Amino acid sequence: AEFKSTGNTLFPDYQDFVDTRRDQTIVNLDYINPLDSISKLEAGIEVRQFETNVDYSSTGLTFQPDGTLIPTPDTDFVYGMDIYAAYANFGQTYAKWGYQLGLRVEDAEVKADTNQLRAFTDKYTELYPSGYVTYSPSEKNMFQASFSRRVDRPGLTQVNPIREWSTPLLSSFGNPTLVPQFTNSYELNYTRRLKNGSITSGVFFRSIKDEINRAVYIDRLDLNKLILTYDNFDDTSAYGIEISGNYKITKWWSFNASFDLYSQTQRGITESLQTDNDTATADDIVTEEIEVQNTAWNFRMNNSFKATKNLTFQLFGFYRGQNRTIQFEVEPMYFVNLGARYNFAKGRGTFNLNFNDIFNTMRFAVSGDQPYDQIGEFRWESQTVFAGISYRFGSGKNKAVKRKRRDNNTKQGGGGIL
Repeated sequence: AEFKSTGNTLFPDYQDFVDTRRDQTIVNLDYINPLDSISKLEAGIEVRQFETNVDYSSTGLTFQPDGTLIPTPDTDFVYGMDIYAAYANFGQTYAKWGYQLGLRVEDAEVKADTNQLRAFTDKYTELYPSGYVTYSPSEKNMFQASFSRRVDRPGLTQVNPIREWSTPLLSSFGNPTLVPQFTNSYELNYTRRLKNGSITSGVFFRSIKDEINRAVYIDRLDLNKLILTYDNFDDTSAYGIEISGNYKITKWWSFNASFDLYSQTQRGITESLQTDNDTATADDIVTEEIEVQNTAWNFRMNNSFKATKNLTFQLFGFYRGQNRTIQFEVEPMYFVNLGARYNFAKGRGTFNLNFNDIFNTMRFAVSGDQPYDQIGEFRWESQTVFAGISYRFGSGKNKAVKRKRRDNNTKQGGGGIL
């Protein structure tokens, strides 16, 4: 990637160059055995190895603490992750009852290095148990109780120490010392099957360790500026309700929708400057442990309209209510996407057209008072148009074996969005 600025008398035109190389290897083996008419055993092993190398160079200048300017130094950032995992699931079904118990064991090692000077290593072996029990008193009703433990690993953007962007008062960097966040989740759900759909409602409780979220700190090189980054906060907990459903209103209109409302207790650390004096130093920065109570809700709905046998339109809407984090009051966010799908050549060909964020409303707007009073709004390239066409050759009789989706208790890029 290449970024270019418009210069002035103090800062002439400059260019930033970012070269990113990624290597990824995934090897897995799955075993499934239906032991008898009511029992099933699943097991598997997996190896995942990732390495990303980011080289950064610039023709610009950088301020030093003494006020002088020097050429912006080059940065070489290497981030690697090796994961070795094994899992096993066992389940049985008896008439109206069913259950499944599972366990995944994982050994992981993360290595981060900046300019071969600042190295960070994180090694951990973790167990991820899961299980559920279902009870179906009739064909139209089902109850389920479940528990699981999952991991959310930081993504590359969240750990990359190279400046992502900057303004006169704020610069965004990743944090290479981030560790994963772990969540223990407990849920109780009820599903009602309807004539043309179904509805599911439930309650949940989640306990989160080392939550990954956005953080704002005072820039030690210039106390009038701020650093926007990511950090691990203290343990948090959340409980709430979820309602989801799907329904076919007519032959040509169907939809699915979901709503969740939750209350969350968050604990973390904020910074502030204890003096307004322009001669303040880093010694005047103090940290404070705080606790925040937050209630938030989300709603999403996807509509499908079948215009003809081969033409279908889709309308998707999302709304996230106002909420509170350790650092910010976050304003509501909403957007609407529109799409169309047309099949031709007896179903062999497909043409897709998508228009995302058609009203250009998607944004991250915040206000806060730590470490300074601040109001901010961030937008990204959310309003996009995509057109694609695909065509399937051959008879379709010899289909590739589908890879088993085993990895339901792990994902990458946890934490808040910005």
